[in-house]
This record gives sequence, C-alpha cells and structure tokens, in this order.
Amino acid sequence: MRRTVRSMMWALVFGVAATSAFAGGPRSRSSGTLSREYVEARAFFEKIWTPQESRGATGDGLGPLFNDRSCVGCHNQGGVGGAGDSSHDVQILTAVPGASPSQCPTNETLFRGELETLHPGLRNGGSVVVHQNANAEKDQSRLNSMRSYRAAQTRDELFEIKHSSRNTPALFGAGQIDHISDKALRDVAARPHTDFPEIKGRVSRLKNGQLGKFGWKGQTASLRDFVLAACSNELGLEVPGRHQVSLASAKDFDPSTLKLDMDIAETQKLTSFVQTLPAPVFRAIDPVTPMRGRVVFDSIGCAACHMPKLSQVDGIYSDLLLHDLGDRIQDFGLGYGMASKPIGVTDRSDPRAESTPSTGEAGPTEWRTTPLWGVASSAPYLHDGRAKTFTEAIRLHGGEAAQTTDRFTRLGFDDQQALLAFLHSLVAPPNMQRLVDAGRRQK
Repeated sequence: MRRTVRSMMWALVFGVAATSAFAGGPRSRSSGTLSREYVEARAFFEKIWTPQESRGATGDGLGPLFNDRSCVGCHNQGGVGGAGDSSHDVQILTAVPGASPSQCPTNETLFRGELETLHPGLRNGGSVVVHQNANAEKDQSRLNSMRSYRAAQTRDELFEIKHSSRNTPALFGAGQIDHISDKALRDVAARPHTDFPEIKGRVSRLKNGQLGKFGWKGQTASLRDFVLAACSNELGLEVPGRHQVSLASAKDFDPSTLKLDMDIAETQKLTSFVQTLPAPVFRAIDPVTPMRGRVVFDSIGCAACHMPKLSQVDGIYSDLLLHDLGDRIQDFGLGYGMASKPIGVTDRSDPRAESTPSTGEAGPTEWRTTPLWGVASSAPYLHDGRAKTFTEAIRLHGGEAAQTTDRFTRLGFDDQQALLAFLHSLVAPPNMQRLVDAGRRQK
C-alpha cells in the first residue's frame, strides 16, 4: 500500500509540475520584449479613469457611479489581474417579495413607493449593485441611504431588502476558461459520481440559452461579456451593448445622449489583455507534503467538484458547474449584472422544499465551483470574503459538500495540514509584477 501511495504522489508531482508552465504569452520569442499590442491592451487595464475625461467628442469618463477608478484597482493580489481584498467587495441589494410587517423594525427602514424610486435598476426586478462612489453629491447621498434600508413597500407588495457582497475574483487563466466548450460542461454535468453520489452539479443555463462559465453564480457566458459588465458596473463606463450605470429614472434616462467611453476596438483590446493573463501555477517549498495533501484532497471528495482538469485545461480545479452548498452560505443576491426576478427562500433541509432546478440560473444556495488555481494568492475566500482561511472556507461548505466537509473535520492533524499545504501551493502565476495602486492613493 505504501508503495502505491508513494507512486501516486510522485505521479502527481510530475503531473502538477506540467501544469505550471503556460504556452505563449505577450513576449516576443525572438527578442523577449513586450509587443506593442500587449502594452496597449494592458494600458486599458491599468488606466486611471477620471470624471468628465476629455477624449475627443466621446464619453464622459468615470461614473456617474463607480466602485473604483481602474481595473487593476480591484484586481491586484498576486499581480496585475489578481483577486481583490474585502475593501473592494461589490455590494448588492436585492428586493425579495413576501416580507411581513414584522420584518420592518422601524419606519426609517420602510421605503414607500415604487422599487424603481429606491433604485432604478429594480424596475426589472432582481439585484442591483450599490456602488461605493458617485460623481454627484446627491447620488452619493442616495447610495449611502440605500445601505440602511431593510424593507420596501410598493402599492401592491411588501419586499424585504437583502444586502450581500461579492468578493473580487482573480482573472488569471480566464482566457483558457473562455475556450472551454458548452459540450465539455454538459459532459461533466452528466458524469456519474459513483464514489460521491451526493454530488449533483448542473450547468448554469442563461435566459438566452448560453451556458454560464464566469461569475460567482455562473451568470456570464463569455469573457467578453464579463469584461463589458465590469466596465459598466465597476467604472460606470459607456461601452458597446451596455449603458453606464446611473440613478436616473426611466423617464429621465435618454440613451441617445450617451457617447461611448470605450469603443469596440478598445474593449476588444482590454478583453484580449485579460485573455493573455497566464494561468496560476503549482509551487511547493516542500516537495512531499503538498502531494500527500493532493491525495487527501481527492480521497475525501474535494476533487469531485474541484476537478484538476476540465476539458483541455490542466490545473483549474473546478468543473464550472453550479452546486447547492447549503444554507450556511445562502445569498439572495443574484449574479453580477443579472436582471431577473428574485428567487424565493428555499430550505434545503426540509424534505418538502422545492428541489433545485435542473436548468436555469442559480438559486440562493447554488454557486459555481470556484477554480482553485491561484487560490493561495486570493484571500479572503467564498463569494463574500467571509472566510479568512482555507479551514474556515471548507467548514462553511454544506449541501452537496456536507459529507466532504465532515470527512475533512474527521481527518487526522497530519492529513489536514497536508491538504492545506497543497492549497497553499496553488499560487498566482510568476512574473506578474505587483502594480502599486496609484489610483487608491488618489482617493
């Protein structure tokens, strides 16, 4: 048995090491210098936007609502394109129908009128981003007041106002994820889990029929859509196919007056930069303990969802499917940038509860399996950054992962530490120099 385990460990050493290299890249093979196209594309990612920015006859620059002044202002842990700390979490407000008067503790928290008056983004239902910053003082005051609301009453119905947040994900390897086919996702969803039958992942099927691969709720199908949504939501930019976010009501909103802040060619350059971000790597100081941890990782069921390889992408540690992770991390906020009806409360512990849908968008307890590559460089963990350590994040997994969590808690000390050592070996890609966030200093 020892010989078998040892051979497994060394096979993993060579297998994981093979995933550490990434093909291609921005540098010219002949000269080793950065290409002009790469430099121009990266400039858009690092650009510090300003309000009323003069760019010829186009656009109005940053805002009117925004969370940061540049892409790299949030995506910087482990280098340009990495995750973000908790200070850059996206705040989300969701109106859930069916609240009772008892859920409205004071008159100050009760908003009377149409939901659109609370936030114009609620005119279509669903969730909206409550931005950190606004160009206009009156808009900033409105944003600040939204954070205190706990209920909203329209002429027809009482809504409970749910507040949640989304931690900034790392973008390393996003180009490889973008090339994973829908067929590969469907095939993974259809595979049987004979060793771990409790695992029942499903694809995220969007309203337009596409399958979601990006976002905490798997709510975005392509990297281009993900980048455009971030430009609009995070920076308040007018980009092709997405209007800049604002607090203007429907009657006051006139899209014909808006001019592009970034045109198609510029957004393509920005997307191409994100596509070139290399995949994270495996880097272990101790050549043995992390490999033992990888064996433990597989044996307790972690790899049933956090697959080491998906399609042709090695080292991703994800199936990109939606999984029910239980009520401990239930969140009523819909996916970033989604516009759909809120989903009601479902108690998964109740056998009478409505079962998780086999198709459609994610429910409150469903989350896309987070790719674990680079996870050691992307703390804090989970969708809202509530877990400061790997151990906390693992223990908060419930639902389909409850038995795996239980197996983790029953591991011996050495096996637990080996598994954690394995996770600490999944780091951001090398040579992505950490950029000093000049934009943050200017705030």
